[in-house]
Amino acid sequence: MLKKNSLYVLLFVLICITGLYIQCNIDHGISPLPGELSVRIIFRNEAPANTQGIYLTVSPEFPPHAINEMFHSPNSLPIDKDTVWTEIALPFGSYEAVALWWYSTDTESNFADVLGLPLDLNNNLLPLGFTLSGEKPQYHMDLYVNWDRMKRDASISGKIQFSGPFPDNSMATAVAAYQYKPSSDIHYLLWLKSIDFSVGPQSPGFDASTLTYDYKLPVRHGLVNYIAVFWLPQNAGLTDFHVIGSYDLPLSINTNEERAGIDIITDWSLINNEGE
Repeated sequence: MLKKNSLYVLLFVLICITGLYIQCNIDHGISPLPGELSVRIIFRNEAPANTQGIYLTVSPEFPPHAINEMFHSPNSLPIDKDTVWTEIALPFGSYEAVALWWYSTDTESNFADVLGLPLDLNNNLLPLGFTLSGEKPQYHMDLYVNWDRMKRDASISGKIQFSGPFPDNSMATAVAAYQYKPSSDIHYLLWLKSIDFSVGPQSPGFDASTLTYDYKLPVRHGLVNYIAVFWLPQNAGLTDFHVIGSYDLPLSINTNEERAGIDIITDWSLINNEGE
């Protein structure tokens, strides 16, 4: 299992929610799975000191409709080597995405961040997929990873003001930063710069008397054009998130800088108005 028996998310993994536990979609019967993905992971630079672990994940569909559709390595891969080989046993079929997830020791969130997600240059930069069959039961992939992606050397902080109490069917709330403003569901996963699922009434940063949450989101220095607050209902799929507040003025953030005062006002009515 992953950290605290949980997933990312976001989604990318996204594709990631506090208190939600991963259920492995792996056959635990006697017969072994017939197919296999082998991956050679080539690392550049050094792992950040706050690395808790990294896990390889495979998604039959991208974005996945549910967390239990995903396959993953049972244990963290080594983080102190330049090159790592790993394999995952899989049923025959088609798979739309392979990703490497990274967990930090600094966040309360159970969800991961995307360290590596190979894209298909011949298919509109969508995730690179593969197929396993009786004729081709094995597939090999090289995954190039730059540890600097996870070196969050700056931060954005402020207050998130909620317009009322959290809905009873709340599963998770997150704040996320993007270099570009997403224009579709898949962009919310592929263009993610940083995300934290620690937002919510149970967090130490939440003030129940004022319905505000003091957030501090670690980011890598550079340009941030969009910050979003997401809400997910119970039993939601990985793309069933709702944007309930945002900040879309450009921010140019320097190394070791904390850009404070980036406040976001949310509106619960946006949950019901989306798509109208």
